[in-house]
Amino acid sequence: MNWIKKIFGTKPAYPATSYWQEYARLFDQSSPKRQLFRAKRMVILDTETTGLDPAHDRLLSIGAVAVRDQQIFVGDRFEAFFSNGGLYQSTERESVPVHGILQKHSSHLPDNQKILIELLAYLKDSIIVGHHIAFDFAMLNNAYQTHLGGPLQNQILDTAHLAKRIASPFETYHAPQKTGQYSLDELCKVYHIPVEGRHTASGDAMLTALLLMKLLGRLEVRGVKTLKDLLR
Repeated sequence: MNWIKKIFGTKPAYPATSYWQEYARLFDQSSPKRQLFRAKRMVILDTETTGLDPAHDRLLSIGAVAVRDQQIFVGDRFEAFFSNGGLYQSTERESVPVHGILQKHSSHLPDNQKILIELLAYLKDSIIVGHHIAFDFAMLNNAYQTHLGGPLQNQILDTAHLAKRIASPFETYHAPQKTGQYSLDELCKVYHIPVEGRHTASGDAMLTALLLMKLLGRLEVRGVKTLKDLLR
């Protein structure tokens, strides 16, 4: 089984920069699986992008807010707009009606590399949470590989997946899925969360954080207490 350990147990090799080395160091002291998930810092994150293809599209903006011990720390948040230059010329028509980010909004912005370094320091070893987070995480990883030469190691947690876990086994695995049943908008209705700031990275991150609080509370009542239980 050694070859399996080599494949799945190998840590990324990062460039010898202070920000990557500090980030990697945090994961050398990984949280024990039996740690209560309440004690773990989570970063609820959302991105706005030029499209839905992580291999070719780019980040426009990112919004994030931190959660710990079933509390949203509004003061512990991150927001940034990325500069993409001429890329808007081919994508503006499709993306602007949704998120409203125009090329003029990205002029005179900080360098993308600087934003990613600051985001890395903000994320630390937190669990990254989002609604359909796999897409956002793929977009971020592509950006980090392109601009900083390394990947993220954070564990991710999908609020859409958590909502499905809360549904009964019959509903989740046997009943036909309604279109949009587990969309952020639909779940906000189900859990009586007022929808404000929709389709902005920061607005969607806050809505997802509120949804996460509702979902974690229900999972906790069902006996989900540890990181191992939560991330299974």
